[in-house]
Parts: sequence; structure tokens; C-alpha cells
Amino acid sequence: KYWTKAAELGDAEAHFHLSVLYHDGKGVQTDLKKEVYHLEKAAIARHPIGRYNLGCAEFNDGSIERAVKHFIIAANLGHNGAMKALRELHA
Repeated sequence: KYWTKAAELGDAEAHFHLSVLYHDGKGVQTDLKKEVYHLEKAAIARHPIGRYNLGCAEFNDGSIERAVKHFIIAANLGHNGAMKALRELHA
């Protein structure tokens, strides 16, 4: 409830937390479209983990080039997991 209100106000952290809730189905029904929507909002607002998770979602969907772009941005935002993913993809 509070995350939704904060997300409506544009809070990146709230969008990220909502994406996790929709991914895990905690307190809400699992919903991939809503998960990705909130990941996109978090990523646009420069949330490094949100950007990385969006890259993971793209990768799992088979969109490798899009995933790499998200991983590069997340790495530039300081996300170590994104750096590792890029190394593994280019190994």
C-alpha cells in the first residue's frame, strides 16, 4: 500500500520494491507484466538493482542485446553483479 503510494509519486525505490513483490508474489499475485513495468520505472530513475534486474528479465526473455545494454548501464551505476554478468556474457 505504502510502496504503491510512493511509486505513484515517482519514488525509484518504491518501484523496485513493487517489482520484487510482483516477482515473488508476496502480498500480491505474481505478475510478470507488473514486475517489468516497475523495473522499467526504477531503471529509468537510475536504480542500479532495478536496472540489473531488468537486464535479467530481458535475458530470460531471450533479448540478449537488450540485456547487455541494461547490464552496461547498471555497471556504470556501480552494480557489481552487472559487471560479473557482462564478463560472463563476453567470456
